[in-house]
Amino acid sequence: MMLVSLRNPPAAGRAARILRSAAVPGRGIAARCFALASWCFARAARCFALAAQCSARAARCSALAARCSALSASGFARAARCSALAARCFALAGLCCALAGLGGTAAAQVPESPKGPQHALALGARPKYPENFTHFDYADPQAPKGGTLILPGDGGFDTLNPFTLKGRPAALLSSMVFESLTESSLDEAFTGYGLLARSIEVARDGLSVTYRLRPEARFSDGHPVTAEDVVFSFAVLRGDGATPFFRFYYKDVQAVEAVDPHTVRMRFARVNRELPMITGQLPILPKHVYEGKDFGADFSRTAVGSGPYRVGTYEFGKYIAFERDPKWWGRDLPANAGRANFDKVSVKYYRDETVRLEALKAGEFDFLPVNIAKQWAVDVRGDKWDKGWIVREELPHSNTAGMQGFAFNLRREIFQDRRVRKAISLAFDFEWSNRTLFYGQYRASDSYFANSELAARGLPSAAELALLAPFKAQLPPEVFTQPVEPLEKITPNLRERLRMALRLLEEAGWKIKDGAATDSASGRPLRFVVTLVSPAFQRVVEPYLDNLRKIGVQASMRVVDDAVYERQIEAKDFDMIVHSFGQSQSPGNEQLEYWGSESANQNGSRNVIGIRNPAVDALVDRLIKAHDRASLLTATHALDRVLWHEHYMVPQWYVANHRIAYWNRLSHPARLPLYYNPLQYLMWWWYDPQKAAALAAAMAAGKPVSR
Repeated sequence: MMLVSLRNPPAAGRAARILRSAAVPGRGIAARCFALASWCFARAARCFALAAQCSARAARCSALAARCSALSASGFARAARCSALAARCFALAGLCCALAGLGGTAAAQVPESPKGPQHALALGARPKYPENFTHFDYADPQAPKGGTLILPGDGGFDTLNPFTLKGRPAALLSSMVFESLTESSLDEAFTGYGLLARSIEVARDGLSVTYRLRPEARFSDGHPVTAEDVVFSFAVLRGDGATPFFRFYYKDVQAVEAVDPHTVRMRFARVNRELPMITGQLPILPKHVYEGKDFGADFSRTAVGSGPYRVGTYEFGKYIAFERDPKWWGRDLPANAGRANFDKVSVKYYRDETVRLEALKAGEFDFLPVNIAKQWAVDVRGDKWDKGWIVREELPHSNTAGMQGFAFNLRREIFQDRRVRKAISLAFDFEWSNRTLFYGQYRASDSYFANSELAARGLPSAAELALLAPFKAQLPPEVFTQPVEPLEKITPNLRERLRMALRLLEEAGWKIKDGAATDSASGRPLRFVVTLVSPAFQRVVEPYLDNLRKIGVQASMRVVDDAVYERQIEAKDFDMIVHSFGQSQSPGNEQLEYWGSESANQNGSRNVIGIRNPAVDALVDRLIKAHDRASLLTATHALDRVLWHEHYMVPQWYVANHRIAYWNRLSHPARLPLYYNPLQYLMWWWYDPQKAAALAAAMAAGKPVSR
């Protein structure tokens, strides 16, 4: 599904003129559609721009499309070309008829679904691995089992329920203990392979998906996984006791029904290519354990799933141990070959990043993802690294970087003016920070979908303009006239950017009075607090606050502990925070919760910014409904432009590899996945007895590890 670039698209008015000029006496609507179909066949790509403007009355247009197609076949000299384009132009004719006034939207295009039960589903492609595959390419099926892996945790935890807003769950719970119907591979953009489900069948009309469960699937307590467990899981995770993410993510799942003990069918409110994929991601809970109690309150000490590990010993706030289930039902599945190799995985919690790094050096745990540039450049070095006791490694990846930045809380009145947000953004000096603080390790964020083809580039294409045009009066002019790129790239000189910021503040009604930006109407100063959870960020924020003071903005920062921070985020009680929005290679329903108006005032939602923008809502809807990769890219690019030029965040940076440090008793497969985070990939590593013996001998002798 390649991006279709549309140049000089005809406007709806031009379509209407062509339609009128083609009228044939005595033939009426049919003759007009006949003529218009000819134009569609000749200019098929350009029709996509027109198609984007269509809406409603699907059945009527579908019938007209059929008539157009039939007439074109009998009356055109270019029959061969029409035949080749028949399937495509059938839809285009209906769409263009709609534009000419015969209805609103053409019939919804139903994506072609694989026929019959499938072992896997892929979005916009064929699954990489065939039905008889033995293991993923990034797995080593000969990896030895055994040993203990100790990891560092951040802050603390006070619940074993990872699906509720109440409390802070232990790290790794979701992936270690619970399973879903399908398992995503880490070297495909979006493909789900049957896990609890042995087969997946999408209805021909795209309005339902049927999963047939593996009869051998078991929860860790020995109970079989049944269709009733799937129905229950959907109901409880969409309920008030669970995080609101599931309600937004599965908004268009209309019903879930048990067909028989091992068959479950999910029905959809509308056709959406992504729905059959994301329903496979639903975590499956045992009904016999979680039924009949308050899901949000009564399971802080309960975690029963069907995954490879069970919860062992733990102490809230300090540590938790996961023990590999020797009877794990799924250990022989191809999707699990080479996975879950450690007998025991423990997480020890630390509240300070410096203490955590020193604990790694002392051998208190085995593996550390390094996310602080100074640590990577200066601290992750020394005698233990030189001797090969600890390994320092950079792992490349192809992940979409998403967006990290200072997030405004639009619920605060001072941030509701776009000019104020842009002025505050202009004061951040990424290049200075990268050069002075980060040792040149980072790249400036240049998109909400950075490091991928999803990022908008250059000026809007014709297809993007068709999506954006209905909202032109409400959107920043820059959406249409400027590319998506860092403000520093447009205006490299900081002093000039600060002068621009002062002009924007003045336009927005903020006058400098005694060195402070003051609201002309109320006399209040422009003042806010940047709330941080990591003390390491203070050195980044302080220079930024200095620049803000130069334009009269009285900003300060406050560092709070994890528990306070999470409560503030859930309640949306902050001015500005450092936040990141992760993105996959195939964005979809999760965008509703990131940016959708409906989630803006929902406690616990991921719309921390509080965006309520009709244009954003419409573009997210188009993104979710995209019927192929080209349509998805177009909608995502248009959305990226709006989010960027609305200045909802002050963009920061990203890094295009994973930086890790680990003790030299671990091994990983030779082939890396493409789309992953370090902890995901760690589940395919193993404890290496030979390396462990060599390390022990070297440490006892105080010498380097023999290679």
